Amino acid sequence: MPTPTRTPLIADRAFTVRDFLAPDECAEWLRLAQDIGFEAAPITTARGFVMAPEIRNNTRVILDDVDRARALWQRLAPFVPARRHHWRAVGLNERFRLYRYEPGQYFRWHHDGAFHRGPREQSLLTVMLYLDADFTGGSTDFDHGGEVVRVVPERGMLLVFDHPLAHQGAPVKCGVKHVLRTDVMYRRDPE
Repeated sequence: MPTPTRTPLIADRAFTVRDFLAPDECAEWLRLAQDIGFEAAPITTARGFVMAPEIRNNTRVILDDVDRARALWQRLAPFVPARRHHWRAVGLNERFRLYRYEPGQYFRWHHDGAFHRGPREQSLLTVMLYLDADFTGGSTDFDHGGEVVRVVPERGMLLVFDHPLAHQGAPVKCGVKHVLRTDVMYRRDPE
């Protein structure tokens, strides 16, 4: 397997790493998700979770796994900023979301919210890992000052970006797309 290398997409805000996961690792994540079973995915609003198929109509699995988060972090840490202003990277959110997009399914333009673990620890970066590539459509698109920056998924590819970046999961045209999603957690320096 080639040595993974970081490729910037949007300076200091988004990057990819090709071949971050090996094909057998992707298959293992898919087996885990299929064993649990996919359910309709809501969106998060100020009122809590809401089903909004006009915004998002894919399915997902939620898996909490501290050990998998630690193991994945060991490999991911060299690629992410160790510090962001007064924040220090401390690991991954152990809540994994595994998304499934069938033909016609999408996640319209949105921003990702932060996950807070107490007053001094929160997520700042979104982590997405593409688990397959036997589909057409389904790109991840970013709005960068009116210009669309498009990521065409590849099996095993890592995508990391700032939560506030506007992005969408474009509709899948043919085949099925699976994505593993989590967050990079940061702890605020003492005052």
